[in-house]
Amino acid sequence: MFTDQLKKIQTTAALLGAIGVAALIAGAVFSPEQFFHAYLFGYLAWLSVPLGCLGLLMLHHMVSGRWGHAIQRIIEAGALTLPLMAILFIPILIGLADIYPWVNGADEEAGNVWAAYLNVPFFSLRCVVYFGLWIGAAYLLSLWSTRQDETQDPRYTEKFRMLSAPGLVVFALTVTFAAVDWVMSLEPGWSSTIYGFIFIVGDVLAALSVSVLMLWLAREESPLSDVLTTKHFHYLGNLLLTCVILWAYMAYSQWIIIWAGNLPDENSWYLHRLSPGWNGLALGLIIFHFFVPFFLLLGRQLKQSLRFLTWIALGLFVMRFVDMFWIVMPAFHTSGFEITWMDVASPLAVGGIWVSVFIALLKKRALVPKYDPRFAPGAAAAEH
Repeated sequence: MFTDQLKKIQTTAALLGAIGVAALIAGAVFSPEQFFHAYLFGYLAWLSVPLGCLGLLMLHHMVSGRWGHAIQRIIEAGALTLPLMAILFIPILIGLADIYPWVNGADEEAGNVWAAYLNVPFFSLRCVVYFGLWIGAAYLLSLWSTRQDETQDPRYTEKFRMLSAPGLVVFALTVTFAAVDWVMSLEPGWSSTIYGFIFIVGDVLAALSVSVLMLWLAREESPLSDVLTTKHFHYLGNLLLTCVILWAYMAYSQWIIIWAGNLPDENSWYLHRLSPGWNGLALGLIIFHFFVPFFLLLGRQLKQSLRFLTWIALGLFVMRFVDMFWIVMPAFHTSGFEITWMDVASPLAVGGIWVSVFIALLKKRALVPKYDPRFAPGAAAAEH
């Protein structure tokens, strides 16, 4: 049953991805600049999922919680799609001049300040470093997990922790710098010290949402069905609630600090995103990215229902795309709200490709680790 569902999803994703790619190719021919703008949005929205999966995977290996045992194979498969995302980053490198004003010196004041940092060779080198570190960590954690299943060697558990402890620090730093490079530098005259943390929480929230959706599909599939309990749903619901609160806290903190300072260079970022049309998206984010999921996830019984949790996860996943659109696209449409068909084709194309590869990776192994001593019957860690 689950295998058939995955095949249908994979086939549908591949078809939609092909349609999206064809539409983007046509768009690139007629409007290259708009193509690169739309592609950046679609790419960054989907990159949230594998990056969040990698962060969740390392967090799971550090705390050894039961919630991580249920979704470990899902987030491993998600993290292993990072090589694909590295390849899909190539169009952004090709279109740097159409995306970032500092490439052509359009923002001379900011360009003079950031010239040593914001230049094409150094920007490209940093991208290689980011993806190299992310892919290396995802590959090693997945490889060791596979070997633990094959050899039943408990010593791999310590390897997980030894990599994940410094890995989480490196992950936080690299995602922060990547957010600065790929998104904040769209408007190089503006800066925020909390910007990277907002992206980290958003990425983890996207990965958690996808994990819950996959649990819903695989809930009756052995061996996952043998270990899945309402406690797993409760823990995952708590994590979703935590991320929702963190996202709102940091987004509000950034806004209130800039509003209190009332400096023209800092206000400009919000003025673009609170102009007519964009302010509607901002209100939607406040309601559906915070207030609605926050109050719904407060209920204990509701969190223990996988069906309910799945609907919340689906809503939060959609709102992640709305959030990314609100963050990225006003940098290109400063006069007011604007959306084009390429803004729809881009996430369709990238998402179709990503989902197809993700499912192919997920199907390769059992849905839960077989011989992880932390989750053996009676293990103390299983009660965390």
